[in-house]
Amino acid sequence: MTALRARAHRYQPDAEARCLVVAPHEDDATLGCGGLILRKRLEGSSVDVAYITDGSASHPGHPTLTPEALALLRRSEALAADVALGVERSRIHFLGARDGKLGHLNAEETRALVDRIAALLVQIAPDEIFLPCRQDGSSEHDAAFNLVRSALESAGLTSRLFEYPIWALWAPQRLVRPLLTSRKIWRLDFAGYEHLKHRALGLYHSQVAPTPPWSHAPLSPEFLSFFHSPEEFFFEMPVP
Repeated sequence: MTALRARAHRYQPDAEARCLVVAPHEDDATLGCGGLILRKRLEGSSVDVAYITDGSASHPGHPTLTPEALALLRRSEALAADVALGVERSRIHFLGARDGKLGHLNAEETRALVDRIAALLVQIAPDEIFLPCRQDGSSEHDAAFNLVRSALESAGLTSRLFEYPIWALWAPQRLVRPLLTSRKIWRLDFAGYEHLKHRALGLYHSQVAPTPPWSHAPLSPEFLSFFHSPEEFFFEMPVP
């Protein structure tokens, strides 16, 4: 984090910029961009959030919680969290791809999902897109990045692209690539509002609390501690 702070520039939200946050899973938007969403909404910016998968693979082998029930639960959690961050319900989008399969789609499935993302991009016409870091430590995050890049090309848009880290914060060696290759590193300060991000994260009960009979939550307190500070970092990609 010291290296990030040393190289980061202060990010000041632009009230005129249309923003899209893309999340592979329903908690990723709040984890990586909760402070950003809060600041932008408080300062009058337009924010859309798009979830690529249905989040149904976070409890594999659970004896009572089926993937179908989990998908419904995670959707309701995301809606509650985003509304708590100030996002309008009409600007929350669920693409519904099957969780756990994003990195293993065949050519036809990939094309269909890219087309759906491209259609959403054309609808929103975002000036800024925040998407997961490449090589973040999750095949789903890597796949989401590639899908969005392909959709942008298909849509013919030239939005500014910012990568946000999730699992890379847990494994700092994964931050080396963005530290070396980003056009610019940005630091967002949302001191005074961090409790609102924490409250939104707490609405993801399926992820931050145990689901009986399991005694451990999918996201450990140690992992969540990386998202308790009043700052977020974003890596702006070079212009292609």
